[in-house]
Amino acid sequence: MFKKWITTSITIEDLSARTCSRNLRRHFDLFLSKPPAPKKLDQQKQIYLKVDGTYFRRWGCALCFKENGKIILWDFVERENYFNYCKNILKIKELGYCVIGITSDWHGSIVSCAKTLLPNIPHQRCLVHTKRLCQTLLTKRPETQAGQDLLSLVKELTNVKTDNDKKVWILWLGRFKKRYEDLLNERTYSSDGKHWWFTHRNIRRVFRTLDSSIDNLFLYLEYPNLSSNTNDLEAEFTHLKQKLSIHKGLKRSRRINFIKWYFYFKSI
Repeated sequence: MFKKWITTSITIEDLSARTCSRNLRRHFDLFLSKPPAPKKLDQQKQIYLKVDGTYFRRWGCALCFKENGKIILWDFVERENYFNYCKNILKIKELGYCVIGITSDWHGSIVSCAKTLLPNIPHQRCLVHTKRLCQTLLTKRPETQAGQDLLSLVKELTNVKTDNDKKVWILWLGRFKKRYEDLLNERTYSSDGKHWWFTHRNIRRVFRTLDSSIDNLFLYLEYPNLSSNTNDLEAEFTHLKQKLSIHKGLKRSRRINFIKWYFYFKSI
């Protein structure tokens, strides 16, 4: 009887009407024990891919891959690393997708994976993640003038909409480097003189983050279908965690399968 039900379109109300609460729980246990797999395409399709991952405390990380508003692949792994991203990028190719552009939060593992398996395609660094990282390092009220000037530049990062905006932003970053080059390289030495560190480490880190990734910050201007951020994936993760928090009694394995079912329903 159960096999017959799952092959037809039924609602939760239908299922509830046909069985008692004990059997209802058993049927849902069967669902949670067998999460579905992503569907393979009939013919190859070129896509611009969005990639991101989110951690669930200490018991794992969900990876999600999305194109044009639709989730195409998901996985639950122990942590974000090069191997797990490569495994899933290869899976995307097996499903019939040809990735011609990618947007990510610039985690080191996905950057390395893209260089290995997706060379010579545009890889956009998520502007929202970049902006958030830089603002965290600089704080809302930097104490130095250099920090205040750099924070103003960071805040304009997501306001770059045209090629002219891009040229102006890059010009101001170059002016910042020229004006504060000595400050960026300023060092502080320990009392014994054996150790040293950069005096303005956070300012230096923010500047180097922006300067080293300048070629990947504004690729969305050259490729209109390439997204500048992964905000919609962040929204998916927030919604997923809200839904999952209702079922705190689930075992770890069933929570993982719940996550896979969630992404599956989002994919259709």
